[in-house]
Amino acid sequence: MADKRKANAADDRTQETDRQFLDNNNVKHLMKDVLGKLLANRPADPLAFIANYFESLEDQTNLVVKAHQQICLTHHSRPAFLRNLKAAYSLLSQHKVFRDFELFGGIIVKKNLRGVSGSIYTDLLVMLTKDIPPVVMNRLMKKIECSEFEAVTFETFKSGVFTCCVLLDYVKLTDKLFHALDIQKMGRVEKALSKVVLDQLDLALNQSNPGDPVSILQSGYSLGPVGLAEALEKAYKPNPRSPTCVTCEEFVCQACEPFLERFAILDFVDFT
Repeated sequence: MADKRKANAADDRTQETDRQFLDNNNVKHLMKDVLGKLLANRPADPLAFIANYFESLEDQTNLVVKAHQQICLTHHSRPAFLRNLKAAYSLLSQHKVFRDFELFGGIIVKKNLRGVSGSIYTDLLVMLTKDIPPVVMNRLMKKIECSEFEAVTFETFKSGVFTCCVLLDYVKLTDKLFHALDIQKMGRVEKALSKVVLDQLDLALNQSNPGDPVSILQSGYSLGPVGLAEALEKAYKPNPRSPTCVTCEEFVCQACEPFLERFAILDFVDFT
């Protein structure tokens, strides 16, 4: 049986074209990236530059995976989350950043620096948000990403990671909300029904203010069974003809719009 699986895997590799092989292993993107950096920097020793690039890339990937594991040890609502954030930041601080510096007289000096750069910080954020729809993730990244060689402080790191964690929870909840509306389990919900619920969700987000208990109660009422029922009774009328529907991803993306507009970036509060 094992021999048969190996034979099938060998057949798959044989049928794979050269282009598919490069695309499946991300080789094309990596080569384009390193050549772009090579031309942009024009180092005195191009071969050493390329070798340093791939050494740094492997180091960066390993550190991002370890930092991601550290962050995921506990939920962001627990006091231990801040300790894990500090440990993850410390891990990423070991990342080697190779830079060329031009001194007076045109002399190029290569320095091997360490620290959390915008590049490794962005890689971590992408890993944290891999389960978020691409459209939502791209909008979020525009708000919180840093430039490639920017030195990322712990405060920036903490706020960015916390924002990703909160948004990920929000996406999971809106996904559950969609499936609760999809009573027939068809993978779609009437657009009119979707709009009523999303408008109510938008209202709840606008009412919510973490420092005001009354606004939190109002927000909870808007999303509670009674509040939703009242909104549906006022605005929603089932369409007996073929209704326009939305998919789960469309519903989640629309639900994230008010979140991204209202909460550009969140600051983690330590409750210890």
